[in-house]
Amino acid sequence: MRRSVFLVLLALLAGIAIYRYSLVTQGGGRRGAEGYTPATGPRIDPKDVQVLSALDAEYSRIVAAVIPSVVSVVTERRVQMPQALDPFEYFFRQRAQRKPQERVQNGLGSGVIVSREGHILTNHHVIQGMDKIMVQLSDGRTEPAALIGSDEQTDIAVLKIEARNLEPLALGDSDRVHVGQMVFAIGNPFGLSETVTTGIVSAKGRRALADSGVELFQTDAAVNQGNSGGPLLNLRGEIVGINTAIYSETGGWLGISFAVPSNVARRALESLLQQGRVVRGHLGVEMIDLTPEFAQQLQLRETTGALIARVAAGSPAEKAGLQPRDIVRGFNGRAITDIQALRSRVAETDLGQKVALTVLRQGQELTLTAEIVEAPRQP
Repeated sequence: MRRSVFLVLLALLAGIAIYRYSLVTQGGGRRGAEGYTPATGPRIDPKDVQVLSALDAEYSRIVAAVIPSVVSVVTERRVQMPQALDPFEYFFRQRAQRKPQERVQNGLGSGVIVSREGHILTNHHVIQGMDKIMVQLSDGRTEPAALIGSDEQTDIAVLKIEARNLEPLALGDSDRVHVGQMVFAIGNPFGLSETVTTGIVSAKGRRALADSGVELFQTDAAVNQGNSGGPLLNLRGEIVGINTAIYSETGGWLGISFAVPSNVARRALESLLQQGRVVRGHLGVEMIDLTPEFAQQLQLRETTGALIARVAAGSPAEKAGLQPRDIVRGFNGRAITDIQALRSRVAETDLGQKVALTVLRQGQELTLTAEIVEAPRQP
């Protein structure tokens, strides 16, 4: 009997000991003070990273200065959706006259204020086909926006809001942008407002849009859905591009983004404000890409440039002296590698401006001068 009682007490004490041990090991019980010796300071002496510290502070100042000029563009449109067939109508062959259901589709993009009067640059594809456009400012204000004009080819649209105390950003000279230059992309990806990413200009002269005559900047600054229409900025806080597209096989950013150069955006802006449409330059030629195979057929030594196939009567090209079989290799000192490059240079040129064309004619290099005029309107 005594032995049984002893065994029961021993088992009970063992159980209590195991329970208390489990509480301690699982953090549920009290335990003694734990030693804790934190680091006394940074591992790097601030004197050793003075340049990086200065850059860090400058980046912060740049971002703080430009954020108030970047906006969210919230869009809405109503679409007609057919109603589903009622099973009773199917079986009894009686179809009622039903009105299509209306459905609201929302969109989100970015924009940048470019005038104190409230003009905003964004992308054409952000507002295309939308019934309602609202602009959200960085200070929390939400304003209705009027569409001043839009151009599909350049993917630029101009909005206007009636609001006070606006802070516009300056448009920089995109012709001075060079590959490797540091840039910032600011926008509202996935509705996350005032998002800043940084990178470099990876390349120039990209044609990301199959039917577009605009040559784009390529950057590695992160751009995602909702960034479209936001600014690409240089270290001075100037707009050097309008973010417009990405290259992706998944729908998400893969390190390749595209922006419309600021000079293209500026010309579209001024043209839409002054004339209500984008006015493009015109040279008056039909061209053929000078591929190596085609050059061999024509017994030409040159394999780069824009080969002139036809010159329109009375055009600037005819007045300048351009002839069929001429090869245009330069435009105001800029190399022309193919017909797309020549189209882009002409489209970017102000009306009435005289340009120098470097031309190869039967192996001889000539310099001709042409005055760019407005392109004929499409019927």
